[in-house]
Amino acid sequence: MRRATALPLIDLGTVAVGVFLTLVTVMFVGRYGTGLGLAAPLGAILFMALVAAFVSRPHVVVAATIPYFAFLPFLRIWGSQQLGATKDMITLAAVAAAAVVIVERRAGRHGWRADRPLLVLVAFLFGLYVLNIGGNLSGASGYDIAWFHGVRLFSEPLFLLVVGLALSNPLKTYRWAVRSLAATAVPVAAFGCLQQLLGLGWLISHGYRYGSQVRQIGPHLRSFGTLGEPFSYAALLLLALAVVLLRGRLRASGYALVALISVGLVLSFVRTAALIALALVGIAIARRGQGKLAVFVVLIAVAGSALLFALTTGATATRSVRINQGQYLTLNGRTGLWSAALGHAPSAWVLGRGVGVVGTASQRARESLTGAASTTRVTGGTVVDSAFPEVAADIGFIGLALLLTLFGRLIVLAWRAARRGLTSGWTALGILAIVLLDALTRESLTGFPTAYIAMLLLGLAAATWTDDAPSGEPPRAA
Repeated sequence: MRRATALPLIDLGTVAVGVFLTLVTVMFVGRYGTGLGLAAPLGAILFMALVAAFVSRPHVVVAATIPYFAFLPFLRIWGSQQLGATKDMITLAAVAAAAVVIVERRAGRHGWRADRPLLVLVAFLFGLYVLNIGGNLSGASGYDIAWFHGVRLFSEPLFLLVVGLALSNPLKTYRWAVRSLAATAVPVAAFGCLQQLLGLGWLISHGYRYGSQVRQIGPHLRSFGTLGEPFSYAALLLLALAVVLLRGRLRASGYALVALISVGLVLSFVRTAALIALALVGIAIARRGQGKLAVFVVLIAVAGSALLFALTTGATATRSVRINQGQYLTLNGRTGLWSAALGHAPSAWVLGRGVGVVGTASQRARESLTGAASTTRVTGGTVVDSAFPEVAADIGFIGLALLLTLFGRLIVLAWRAARRGLTSGWTALGILAIVLLDALTRESLTGFPTAYIAMLLLGLAAATWTDDAPSGEPPRAA
């Protein structure tokens, strides 16, 4: 008689990923149909090639993915809107490759030394989004297209954290990734500077839309580089600044890159970017052993961010956010938006109003997969303009607490690595500062490409803290 054996936890995770990929496929076909011609088989071939590349040459593919993500908004304007779906294909290929690597390690009886609390927190967060308890209880949302986009937008960056933890040879992949990000910042910042010379009229006449990519603060044009809007542009340059500034001693090329990034940040006219950059300077000071001065600088940055946050919650903001095709909403105080997003029922606070009821997912539900406007829906979603209330509206304060615990765990691990002298620990602290401060004033945790790149880098960095590198040397950024 054959004895039944329990399926290991890690294999259950692999099965869950397979079920999720199947669900994504079914939802895609149900939403957009099957009339794709040769695109479907060619896409399947490309997907399999990407999975194989992520498994066998992760350092090369990750290094190529970062500039592709950074240039994708530019390619959609100057090329085809159909390219928008490629980011999802690349992300899903990376997730599938991570599952393959995990299964191969189990088959070869090689342990996966990823931090278990991180994996448990990721699993719980993903489960809350999939189950959509608050939405089913309130009836505000079910398992519709808005829910699908809510799960997709939140889980893709989160899964890239796990991908970074799982890919083989994390030390080499991490080094290639941070160098790729630093190199990517050069053309991105340079194009942002060039946009000031080209001017508002030229940009609009060449396909950019005012209120979407093209924005102003007073009479000044906000540079956006190759990104979709100035805030993502500033966040990407801040990520590059973190990997350059926190790698240790700067050379002449490093000073030149910091100068170029700084000019690009100034021309974005994003006020929070200056405070986040100050926080990075404080972390860099701590990296060089001046603890008291570092704490003072970081506290100034945090206090400045809190003050700016308090002043802008009730003041009229100049940022325009699209709520439907051809219509934009100017934010007149965030507190009113948050109150409307969170609702007034206590159950909505605990478990959320429902995934996709408000925020980015509710807006994407009325668009096609490539981001083009759909003609089947005429109403737009409610703008939240902050990542934390958006998560609370989706899965409640229980989910928000889990998310903050996840970031807290990453901060603890990064600090331990930094105290051991690992460059990746200091870089991760800088990235976490950017992610958390940026999330106060925009829905950045689901933002492309910055959330995707940041979470992937955090996963790779965390993997180097437990990886037994042959050289035994601490990883250097670039």
